[in-house]
Amino acid sequence: MITVAIITIVVIVLVIAVVVYTRRRENAKRRMRTSFGPEYARASAEYGGQQAADRELARRSQMYGRLRLEPISAADRDFYTTYWENIRSGFLDDPSAALSGAEQLIARLIEARGYPVDDRGEQLALLSVRHGGVLANYRQALWVSERVRTDSTSIPTEVKREALMQYQTFLDDLLTEPGAVVPRGTKESEATL
Repeated sequence: MITVAIITIVVIVLVIAVVVYTRRRENAKRRMRTSFGPEYARASAEYGGQQAADRELARRSQMYGRLRLEPISAADRDFYTTYWENIRSGFLDDPSAALSGAEQLIARLIEARGYPVDDRGEQLALLSVRHGGVLANYRQALWVSERVRTDSTSIPTEVKREALMQYQTFLDDLLTEPGAVVPRGTKESEATL
């Protein structure tokens, strides 16, 4: 009788442990999928399903945790903001040059923050950890910039303008990344360009 009771208690405890473990694992996956935003769907398509995407995004998160990201000082923020305004104001005169300047400015900021610069694919993968919600904008702007470099005349000005705005969305997100220093007297929500 006591043996049956002990076995029943052990089975109940094991079932509860399995349920708790499964629920925690699913909650962790759900949080990860949510934090990556649209980048999760991209990874799922690219890597062939949810399980492969989950492994890849976990790898990215682990690698991101190893980065030694530098904060953005108020002076750096002012530099990037001023430089960005110069790029935007030059768009009407030369849209292609403005796109090139935007791409270079963001590349400079990414490098200054401490993201890898040698491998664009890995750089984008690591950026997706904190910027998954707007990374599609950056990818699209990079694609347009590449097309402009090969044949600027075939790309309509409106497409170039949209790419510039996509760069701005990504730049704004980079400048408000955790670790960024918000200038005194500025609320976090007002710190964007």
